[in-house]
Amino acid sequence: KRYRALAEHLVEEGHAYRCYCTPEELAERREIRVKRKEKPRYDGHCRVGASPRPGVTPVIRFRTPQTGRVAFTDLIRGPITFDNQELDDLVILRSDGTPTYNFGVVVDDVDMAITHVIRGDDHINNTPRQIHYFCRSGCALAEVCPRRP
Repeated sequence: KRYRALAEHLVEEGHAYRCYCTPEELAERREIRVKRKEKPRYDGHCRVGASPRPGVTPVIRFRTPQTGRVAFTDLIRGPITFDNQELDDLVILRSDGTPTYNFGVVVDDVDMAITHVIRGDDHINNTPRQIHYFCRSGCALAEVCPRRP
């Protein structure tokens, strides 16, 4: 319930949107991008003005800024920067109402008043997305240590 409420709040504020793309459509678009030797990522089809479709329960996607950068200081690696144009609009709430990992951990971190985030090396690429979720949710940002020493 908490995850859905925050996801709906992000939609209301314009920081997220409903996506009605079917798994088949997404797979077809992904295949086209791969054939073109492009990064296989969501193409933003529903980003602007998507209409509800009969029989399709939407997911909620975060509207990642398309310009600028996300910078943070990893307490072990030091300063790290990601270009927003390299990030796509990831699903934050699945069609069945369950949160995705990246969104769920941010909501949980906020609700538990976590001050330092320690995650495995394999989550460094998730950090800029999680920072966007923190910032757009109006929450204080925790210290980031994506690596376990």
